[in-house]
Amino acid sequence: MTHRSSSKKFLVAGHIAKDIHIKILDSNKLPKVFHRLFKNSTPISEVGEVLGEKWTLKKVLATLKRHMIAPVFYSYGGRGPNVAYGAALLGAAIELIGFVGEDFDKHYSGFYDGGYRTHLEKAGVTINELILEPDELDAIDEENHNHGVLVLKGKEIPTIYCVKDLNGIDFYFIDDIKGAHTLATRSPIPKQLINDYDGVFITSGEPSFNSRLIDYAHKKNKEIIFDVGAYNTTSLYLKEVIPKCNVILGNEYEINLVKQAFNVSHVTDLFHPSSSIATIVLEDKIACTAEIYERERAEPIRIATTEVPKRVSSIGCCDGIAAGYLALHAQGHDNVVAVKAGLIECQSVWQVEGVQEGMLNKRQLFQRLKMR
Repeated sequence: MTHRSSSKKFLVAGHIAKDIHIKILDSNKLPKVFHRLFKNSTPISEVGEVLGEKWTLKKVLATLKRHMIAPVFYSYGGRGPNVAYGAALLGAAIELIGFVGEDFDKHYSGFYDGGYRTHLEKAGVTINELILEPDELDAIDEENHNHGVLVLKGKEIPTIYCVKDLNGIDFYFIDDIKGAHTLATRSPIPKQLINDYDGVFITSGEPSFNSRLIDYAHKKNKEIIFDVGAYNTTSLYLKEVIPKCNVILGNEYEINLVKQAFNVSHVTDLFHPSSSIATIVLEDKIACTAEIYERERAEPIRIATTEVPKRVSSIGCCDGIAAGYLALHAQGHDNVVAVKAGLIECQSVWQVEGVQEGMLNKRQLFQRLKMR
């Protein structure tokens, strides 16, 4: 396994959430209008807009309840902390950027390791928080802002309803009403914190905040890894941020969104908009495979793992891929080894309910890497 002599420190930005897991038998047996939700993250406030005026979150949840095959349960969630937690467990130097409420360290039912802050710090994630009222956001000095986590009084960690079936189809609803992340649009970015790190990993979050974060990191010549996600990923947003990124991660659906934004037909065409883009990883969490596209290579490198021995839940498997890739990339390993690590994490997350419950530590991961 090849790697450089020095490691890099990364910031990880993305939604911090508590997940409510809803397991159903077959998504295709839901009302046909639900097909619009598949593979997407839908803000609660837009349920009626997406499904039709008669649909509310309450009606959606009642419909899902009739198809449930297991009790509902809570877990630690949000793509940002999922990736941060997994990468830190694997030995990477990680600090979290995100927005939470006063319940950041509340021990919710299903939180197996204490409140969220305590749980992340135990794994090695750096948490540098600032507690403030929402109307104090404007008073933050952006140039000297060095707090990754903003704890907003009167708000709470947003809830994400994670719906999945036995075929690997999943979709999500995000609380954009009570959740602290709703204030990200008007929040300053932590410029001083970005200055202190080698790179930023950015995944699902508020596009306005992410755009400003990426723009500043790009100007400061920081490495930018962008996990496309499917939350508010408009063509306008993608056209603005993609050319500033160095590494792009996404599944077929997400990479197709990027191709559509740039009006291209092949993954390799995405290298043309910017010389910054060096690597594109096209992942398939169902098959636990990936294709690595590198600027200097004519053909992709195809990576696969062994068959998943037990498939319990597809939720968060892409976060496992991102965590494994980020951790080993940050510690100097090449793309092949980093992607292999991500697929091993994906395979592990598949076998549990929840996401972080399936994340491996460094010893476990390298034992499995040696077996490949």
